[in-house]
Formats: sequence, C-alpha cells, structure tokens
Amino acid sequence: MAHHDYDCVVVGAGVEGSATGYHLTITGHKTLLLEQFTLGHSKGSSHGQSRMIRYTYRQIHYANMMPECFQTWERLGGEVGTELYRKTGLLAVNGPPHQDYTLRSESLRVMGKPCELPTVGEICQRHPGFSFGPEHKAFVDPNGGVLRADSCLHALQTMFLKQGGVVKENEEVLEIVPGDPVLIVTSKGRYTAKSVVLTPGAWASKMLRPLGIDPPLKVTQLKVCYCPERQPGAFGNYPCFYYLSEKYETCGLPCDDHSGLFKVYNDHGDELQGPDQQNQAQHSHQIETLMSFIREHVPGLIPEPSLVEKCLYTSTPDKDIILDMHPDHPNIVIGCGFSGHGFKLAPAVGRILSELATGTTPSYDISPMSLKRFPNNGRLAAKV
Repeated sequence: MAHHDYDCVVVGAGVEGSATGYHLTITGHKTLLLEQFTLGHSKGSSHGQSRMIRYTYRQIHYANMMPECFQTWERLGGEVGTELYRKTGLLAVNGPPHQDYTLRSESLRVMGKPCELPTVGEICQRHPGFSFGPEHKAFVDPNGGVLRADSCLHALQTMFLKQGGVVKENEEVLEIVPGDPVLIVTSKGRYTAKSVVLTPGAWASKMLRPLGIDPPLKVTQLKVCYCPERQPGAFGNYPCFYYLSEKYETCGLPCDDHSGLFKVYNDHGDELQGPDQQNQAQHSHQIETLMSFIREHVPGLIPEPSLVEKCLYTSTPDKDIILDMHPDHPNIVIGCGFSGHGFKLAPAVGRILSELATGTTPSYDISPMSLKRFPNNGRLAAKV
C-alpha cells in the first residue's frame, strides 16, 4: 500500500472535517481529508439543502463564536461565487416558565446584537400562519436566517482543494496507531501525519473506543418534514422559528429549493444503537408529534408532509460538543457530539480543531467542550 506524509490527516469530510481542512490549508498545512463514503453523502448529519443560523444562543460560549461564523459563511460565498446565507430573521417562541426566552434574548443584548420584542399577538397578526396563545413570550433575532447547507459543504471542499488540500473519498479508516507521527491505516492505504483530527460524526464511538476514549454519545435519527402551505406563497416572507414549551421543541424554516413547502422538525429523534442501523428505525411517532404541533401552532401549513428526510444527531448528555485533544496522545484531536449545534458553528469549530492540530492556542475558550467534564477524561472504562 502507498505511503504518504502529511502535516495533518482529517478523518470525516462532513461540514466539521471540511471546515477543519479549510482552515488548515489557509495556514499552509499539507492536509489530507478522508471520507468513508462519497463526498456529500446522505448517511450522516451534513447533507440537505438548508440549516438554520442565528446569533442567539443560551450558551454564551457558542454565542461568542457566531460573529465569526456569519463572517466566514459570507466570505466563503464570495470566494466560490454562491450565496450561502439568506437573511429571514429568527422567531423564538417560548412557553412558561420562559427561561429559554430570557437566556436567549439576553445573549443578544450581551453581544450588542439587535433583538426585537413583539407580543405574540403582533407576531400572529404579522404572520397569520402562526398561532400562539398569550401565555407565550417571543423575540426576533433579525439576523437569523437560512444556510444553503449542500452549497456550504461544497464551498468548503472546493476551497480546501483550491488551497492545496487532498481529498480521498470511499476510503474507510481501519486503524489509527498513536505515535509521532501518527499512522492512519485505511481500506486503500497507509498514511503518516504529524497530527490527526477525528470528525467522524455518528461513527465517533466506533473510532474512539480502539483509542481508549469513550465519551457518552447518543446517536438519534430525526425525521425532517416538508409541509405544504394552505395558500401557496403565504410563507414566502416568514422567518425561521424555534419553539419550546413543556410539550414541544420544534424548529421550522423556509425552503428555497422546495417551492410551496416549509421545513419543520423536532429536536428529539429516535435513539439508534449505531449509525448503520438507521434504515431499520421506525419514526412514525416523531411525525405524529410534529403534525400535532403544526395543527396547534402553524395552521397555515397542512399537517401532512409532502416530503420526509432523515438526519442523524450525535449528542452528549449536557448537549455541549466535544473539542479536545486525546488525553494521552495530544497529536490526536477529537471533534464530535455536536448535539444539533454543528452546522452553523462549523467555521469556528474548524478553526479551533485546526489550532489544536497545529499546537496553536485556540481562539476561543473551549473548556466547556473539554473531555475533562467526563469521568476519567472520557477514557474507556477499565474492564473488571
């Protein structure tokens, strides 16, 4: 098998790995990006036509990353000549006790970003396709909007290649041998590198356990539904929305690529034993819950999806992501457990992972994302 040397090998060419490669090649590092499937495949978490982006965040450490993310997506769009972001505004609606409303709206104030505070009556008058009772509170993040996800991923990979990066797809990693350099054994070759960045998405546990790392990760599959408008074109100027109450946690966003449809999904999916089980999973209750939400709160949509897609989440118990170095092998860098935050944050995540891989002090405080928050620094429990 061929032998190649790189400054860094990135394993997993989803949006996090592609963003990491993008930053590594900007700084002149010879980088290989490995993907076990074809680029842009639909088996993981980075595919699809749209994702939501916003400044508002409950967790201030993510809110602090969002200015760079907005700037990078805009710059990247200019580099490839494609509009990657459409500003629609984000409507956040919260039922009692309104804690989420307080934390998210406060994050905008702390960052000095605009925050509109309409009443729910004003919202429903402005957007009659919505229906929220007076027990709700709401605010609008006017800079929120839609990322064109497939185009974002393609743009990162295009610039990675343009900047000198190497991509190998349909090449599964079979073994990672710690050392200096680290050895990466694949189904087609053997590569050595000064460092390796692991962004394997839902395959994280499978890849990390042989390296003695086993943070608590849960893989779930979401059903993403596209519901038709009752009046064609009525939702054309509607914002993205995030709704949270004791009964529902639901997101929705306009669909540029599916005329007359609006994208909606619950933030909770069905747990899988592993990503390879997803084709056998049953999800009818997800859709039932989602359609119940539509009937109650979005009567402008028909509660019967015209199109259903699947998406994987890989989550940690505290819903914070993992960005860290292996506790025993600092040239093995880990990015996983993105818990539904990952796509919008990818520009900042890619910067952080590239900094960890090259021995540079991270641009952000990553202590909330450290393996140290888990027992024994996330190491695999010893067998008794």
